[in-house]
Amino acid sequence: MRFVLGGKDTEMNEIAKTLATTNYSVVYAKIGESRVNRSEAYDATYPKPEPLDVWVECAPRGYTKLEMYSLGIDLVDHHQPGDFGYSMSHKQYWEASSIGQVCNRLGIPRTQRLSYIAAADHCLLPAYHEQCPRIDREGFLAFRMDFMKQFEPEPLKYLKDLHARALRLPTMNILGAKVYDVSTLQGKDRKWLSDMSCCYGMKTMSINQKSNRYKMFVSNLSVSEIDTFCQEYAPSLGKVINVYGDPKRQFAAAVIEGSYVSKD
Repeated sequence: MRFVLGGKDTEMNEIAKTLATTNYSVVYAKIGESRVNRSEAYDATYPKPEPLDVWVECAPRGYTKLEMYSLGIDLVDHHQPGDFGYSMSHKQYWEASSIGQVCNRLGIPRTQRLSYIAAADHCLLPAYHEQCPRIDREGFLAFRMDFMKQFEPEPLKYLKDLHARALRLPTMNILGAKVYDVSTLQGKDRKWLSDMSCCYGMKTMSINQKSNRYKMFVSNLSVSEIDTFCQEYAPSLGKVINVYGDPKRQFAAAVIEGSYVSKD
């Protein structure tokens, strides 16, 4: 059995470390000579898929999930419809997460650290608010701030400061919810945005305009609000090029043709 790993992030790094303690071979998905990043992980040109492979959050160019399964290749993922972990609730974060799927497949014991990593990747908002089994807020916050020390020497202070600045940003009404427009937060602030908004329970949206299209991303809305965003709100903005999200994970995005005009 060979594991093919996708783009680098905290969870994928931990998966690589975990697999290094086993006898299974590990290769990284690439495009040309470079390892894929997360945005291009499902368009890999290397390696050539082989029976008994396990592809983790990645896929070879030109292959559908059905074709992969028909070749005897297994997939570990939770990001797209059809993935084993897609649409699983925060109470099932361990089974849904890619690190949890890998550990369960190989019989690797679950640790508190692995639980924190799985919850942070699959359902950050519920994890910060003690809604996930085996995740306590104090321990989880300490874990996340320890991780953030690589970017900022006083992470908790920075988190509180970012929250104070975010509260001064413009708000808009989406589906009856007060949502903060965080589009202007860039650079280091952008790296901290998910943790800040989830820690303080802020509903957020951002707009990224490119040429004649823009992408609207919303997060931390309720399950029903996310579903309505995808089914009704996004189409009301104009011609939808693409819309995706996972109501159970409380995020969604839509790519719309044209220039963004607020509906407020």
